[in-house]
Amino acid sequence: MPQLDSFAHPELASLPPELTASIAAAEMPDLDEGVVAERLAELLRNAEISESGLLLANRESVDLSRSQAALCLSGFWLLAGDLERSHSFSQELPCRDGSFWHGIMHRREGDFGNAKYWFRKVGEHPVFQQLAELTGGTYADPFDFVDECRRSAEKKSSDAYQSCMMAQWAEWQTLMVHCLAR
Repeated sequence: MPQLDSFAHPELASLPPELTASIAAAEMPDLDEGVVAERLAELLRNAEISESGLLLANRESVDLSRSQAALCLSGFWLLAGDLERSHSFSQELPCRDGSFWHGIMHRREGDFGNAKYWFRKVGEHPVFQQLAELTGGTYADPFDFVDECRRSAEKKSSDAYQSCMMAQWAEWQTLMVHCLAR
């Protein structure tokens, strides 16, 4: 997994050390379902959302609102490679951030039309502009990015595939930072 990028580091560094280490140890998410990051999944398996935030399986807690905790769990499960668990959180979140995670999940499962549906529900989002800048235009528009991922998924060894994977990694970090800072 590439290191956490400098723009994401301050917010992600506020997470418990074992969670941060598990994120850093996970493989870069593939454009499809990918592999399960067992260390991260184990930490998340019995996580609980409470009034004081997110309580992880190792009993470490993350001070978040209930909605932030649910948003973060959706994103953490995406990174862990469990699209079904990510979906169980994102589909229950009636906000643009939840729709964003939901769109990513459907894009990764190969349901590109449904991904676009959820990105339409996102509407304007501050993360989109940041992603255009961070990716040099690879992710200038979420709908075009869905199409590029679809094309790239057909040729896993291509430069475009690697470019999409790196843009998706920037997307995950940027949206997670946004959700943590809400």
